[in-house]
Amino acid sequence: MICRRDVKIPNGKLLRVEVEIESGAVLRASVCGDFFAYPEDIFEAAESDLAGVPADRIGETALALFADPRLKIYGAKPGDIARALMEAADAAQAG
Repeated sequence: MICRRDVKIPNGKLLRVEVEIESGAVLRASVCGDFFAYPEDIFEAAESDLAGVPADRIGETALALFADPRLKIYGAKPGDIARALMEAADAAQAG
């Protein structure tokens, strides 16, 4: 099941996430929106590293991955990303 979510984060920016869940695990996750992330390869690795994570752990795992001290995110916070992914994963599992 694939679920997309558009979430307005507290500073008024838009965060768009997409999560694909199968058999209770993340197959794929993507994050985009009104923010910038540098370096991009660390951000992309964080997205990729969500594959295989149990869907009910996507929030805490995403928070850890996107809070990597080498990664700078402007316009969003790791917690914003984690919450949006968690909402999308919950919706995907609900069907």
